[in-house]
Amino acid sequence: MKLISCYIAHFGKISEFEYKFNDGFNSILQENGWGKTTFSVFIKAMFYGLEYSPNTKKKLLERNHYLPWDGSLCGGNIVFSTKDRRYRIERTFGRTDKDDTFALYDDVTGLLSTDYTEYIGEELFRVDRDSFEKSVYIPQLAIAT
Repeated sequence: MKLISCYIAHFGKISEFEYKFNDGFNSILQENGWGKTTFSVFIKAMFYGLEYSPNTKKKLLERNHYLPWDGSLCGGNIVFSTKDRRYRIERTFGRTDKDDTFALYDDVTGLLSTDYTEYIGEELFRVDRDSFEKSVYIPQLAIAT
């Protein structure tokens, strides 16, 4: 699988942001507070959605943290290729998982695709959200100093 590009309409502090991935290693070197963690969580959310729990008193879930405070539509898209096909995932996130939307398009034809479901992360990578997070990147809060 290869990431090609992504567009963030609104997600956390990032809005109206487009990124094109290069072949090979992609390094995002930005100052503290730019939104590097937010960017990585956005990529995970495109493939796995955002967690939701009606009992949010125990901890601040990613959904609560990354929904724009101004009420803007949260979400965007990510374009990737796999098995010689190119796809575009479009997701939006609401206050609950029932408010979320998911669509998968063939990025060449622009038509809806049924090749994968909204559980595309598990279908593509064959790992759940937690395993993906632990194997693809090291979140800032997972490191103790």
